[in-house]
Amino acid sequence: MAINDSKTKYALYCRKSTEDSSRQVLSLDSQEQEMSRLAKTMGLVIVKVFRESKSAKKPDNRPQFSELVKLIKKGQIDGIICWKIDRISRNPIDSAIIQWLLQQNQLKIIQTMDRQYLPSDNALLYNVESGMANQYIIDLSKNVKRGIRAKLERGQWPHLAPLGYLNKDSKVVVDLERGKYIRKMFELYSTGQYSVKAISDQLYTEGLRSRSGRKYYKSKVHKILNDPFYCGIMEHDGQKYLGKHEQIISKKLFDNVQEVITGKAHTKRQVIPFAFRGILRCANCGCQLTATQKKGKHTYYYCTNGKGNCAEHKAYINETDLSKELQGIFDNLTFDDKCIELVYRAKLEEKDQTNLYLKESINNLKNRLKVVSERQDALLDAYLDKTISLVHYEAKKTLLDNESVELETDLNELNTKNNCQDQNTLERIRDVFLEPKNMREKFLSLKPPAQRDMLTTLLWNAEIENKKIANISFKQPYDELSKIENKSDFLQVRGVRDAIRTFLSKNI
Repeated sequence: MAINDSKTKYALYCRKSTEDSSRQVLSLDSQEQEMSRLAKTMGLVIVKVFRESKSAKKPDNRPQFSELVKLIKKGQIDGIICWKIDRISRNPIDSAIIQWLLQQNQLKIIQTMDRQYLPSDNALLYNVESGMANQYIIDLSKNVKRGIRAKLERGQWPHLAPLGYLNKDSKVVVDLERGKYIRKMFELYSTGQYSVKAISDQLYTEGLRSRSGRKYYKSKVHKILNDPFYCGIMEHDGQKYLGKHEQIISKKLFDNVQEVITGKAHTKRQVIPFAFRGILRCANCGCQLTATQKKGKHTYYYCTNGKGNCAEHKAYINETDLSKELQGIFDNLTFDDKCIELVYRAKLEEKDQTNLYLKESINNLKNRLKVVSERQDALLDAYLDKTISLVHYEAKKTLLDNESVELETDLNELNTKNNCQDQNTLERIRDVFLEPKNMREKFLSLKPPAQRDMLTTLLWNAEIENKKIANISFKQPYDELSKIENKSDFLQVRGVRDAIRTFLSKNI
């Protein structure tokens, strides 16, 4: 029997391995929940809970375990409650420490889900179980390395996909949202006219962000430019493998970038930072517009004539005139203020109507979860009292756990819907409609570099023909706004509102 007098002080120790997080039998929350129920049923007094997301295959790697040992030696902890003995240790040094504490009677008991370990027990059984846990780690390491190597030889990437790709259905696929930025990184750097910092700054202004909305700095860009994964070659432990994933860039482009990095290309870097270079294209031939400075330091833009047959090549446009022309871009995104306010008010009314339903549904799910939790407690009591068999207990427990997961999933979905009704989200949607109009009013008062920053938040590029804007490629969500023909039509404006909300929920 467990030592269950009120003076015996137990510590609950929960651990999962960070290296094996996807295959844990029980998470930290589940371990704590199950063992807390066991302690309550057996009348054990838990004075401290330790939670650790660390591997136990090496000693001196777990600060929570070290603290637990210190408290045992000081006499502040008498017993340990854990899911299984391998949660405490999977290496011979830590196992020996626990075994010694038991033999010295400093640790009076270890209580797991299915058995107890006492100072009076035969040490052989503890050693066998500890040795099995240690051997598991040794075999696991060999099997993992063997599995990684086999996967690489099949052309599959065994790790988290690099930036520009996604892990999907056990495959690595191109991230359509970020893959285009990776390609542009290589294209810009291969010209020899852009530094790593310049590329980092430019792509940030064009919309490249981390999942948390942060900027990718020089070190990340430099790492990407040196990674052959993007041209189909996987490197692992100094060995190269041919990958089956889709290439974002060609091998030739990757090699060109490596030549620039090592200084073999000897390309001349662009000294003058022309503001609109890189965001303008020729509508006639599709080539980019470049720029030059004439006498008096006036800047002119013109088609590069990369294909050798463009009549627009000799049509120079002054930067001042170009700024005035670019201001017209905002006309495609400017809405009637009254219409925007009507759409905003209509959505507020919808939010008020749905909030009550959502709150009632959430409360109902919480009540059902509470009932399931009570049934789980009762089931454990019945098993410990030996009124039901282990087979019956495990079968019923699986059903209750599955029901709990389904209820939690439904609850999370409803909470997500409830959050989508947030007032801040509605304010951001309204700001998307109002922002281009405010930008238009400021545009001509800014200097060209600041104008460029403003434009790159709205568009991918603009095509110029006969010194006029012919076509515009807007970024989301502004592309949705540009498609609305009547900017004062309530129904058209309201129709695009939900598309903007979806975009904001993914990117803000």
